[in-house]
Amino acid sequence: MTVARIVIALHAAPAADIPAHYRSLLAYQYAQAALVSGHQLDMVFFYSDAVLHAAKQENSKLAQQAIANWQMLSTENNIPLVICNTVAEVDHHMDTENLIVPFENGGLSEFAMAAAAADQVIQF
Repeated sequence: MTVARIVIALHAAPAADIPAHYRSLLAYQYAQAALVSGHQLDMVFFYSDAVLHAAKQENSKLAQQAIANWQMLSTENNIPLVICNTVAEVDHHMDTENLIVPFENGGLSEFAMAAAAADQVIQF
């Protein structure tokens, strides 16, 4: 088996409206399956409403579970969880200096560099 380097781009909020409400869970399950299969996950990039995964705010139980899933995956496998700083600040008025750990600020440049080095970029 060939090991693939994978980057995931997630666009949906942790508790999005239907039909996007399961995208975070699907992306998380894909990431788990890729890791179990021996592939390397280089980055999960949170764009659009997905930046809300890193916001310190009151969240629904569905959102809390999605956020906890990503935190655990990152911590256990040393996978960067990068949010688009510009989207977070401009579109969602987030204080990006105080993100939920282990989420980190980044931008399309970091995503583009990771995507260029990856074998596969998967979007949810």
